Amino acid sequence: MSQNKIWRPAIEFNLTEHCNLSCTHCDHASSVMPPRFADLASFTRDIEALSHTLEAAEFKFVGGEPLLHPELLDFLKVARRVGIARRFILVTNGVLLHKVPDEFWDLIDGMWISIYPGVRNRFDWDWVQQKADEHRIFVWRKETPEFAQRSLIAEIRSEELVQMVFDNCDLAHLESCHAVYEGRYYMCAPSVWTEPRLALRGVTFNNRQVDSVALHDNPNLRDELDELIRRRQPLEACRYCLGSWARKTPNKQLTIKRAAEFLRREPEDLADLVDPELLVPQPFLKENGNTARVVVDQA
Repeated sequence: MSQNKIWRPAIEFNLTEHCNLSCTHCDHASSVMPPRFADLASFTRDIEALSHTLEAAEFKFVGGEPLLHPELLDFLKVARRVGIARRFILVTNGVLLHKVPDEFWDLIDGMWISIYPGVRNRFDWDWVQQKADEHRIFVWRKETPEFAQRSLIAEIRSEELVQMVFDNCDLAHLESCHAVYEGRYYMCAPSVWTEPRLALRGVTFNNRQVDSVALHDNPNLRDELDELIRRRQPLEACRYCLGSWARKTPNKQLTIKRAAEFLRREPEDLADLVDPELLVPQPFLKENGNTARVVVDQA
């Protein structure tokens, strides 16, 4: 790696915004997003621009569900050619894994398979182990019985609480869920989806400029990336998120009817949404008041 490049443990890219599952508390709001596939030409421009300034240990292809993308192999080939990372990882629910062509296994260095309650996969793990052995890749089986209820609809009004959410967020600071999306670099993947998620409830919100850095026509790209990564003030998206402080709840699949009901759901008190093992100062919670309540994405 060039000494002048910024290094990150991982960055991610959404191949699709929709999914073939409908997990209630998906951080990317894929259970309610309309179908949309990433554009290969735009992806190529974005990571080529970023690769001159940044290198990652891992580049993760995520979704939605990445195996839905008809040009999946082309994206993997471009990423490897550009060489923006040392390893290229696919994060999938595995439902379509039995349909991937043999060439797919040569284009990845690893795979995360999320296992959700009540979801049937049409492959056996001996077959996955065989593929991993043949192609010398790792496969992580991630049991996901619970989701964090981190995504909010109404704004957190306590500035101190917003700061505390940001300061203690594992997604931004420890797990390196940084994301590339439509010509911009984001510090936190859920912050990409805050605006469209809120729009589904008729809430106007625009954090694109303040929560991310432009990758093109930006002579200060390296400095702005470094400033974003080291920032100490919360993202605007943190006002609509509980980060690592969110209560966990059993993962359920939404039906079309339940998804519509979820979008019309009544608010819940902020205090009820915080992890019960965490003690948050009551004055911070009370600043939202009894009438200014916070809504969480749930069925």
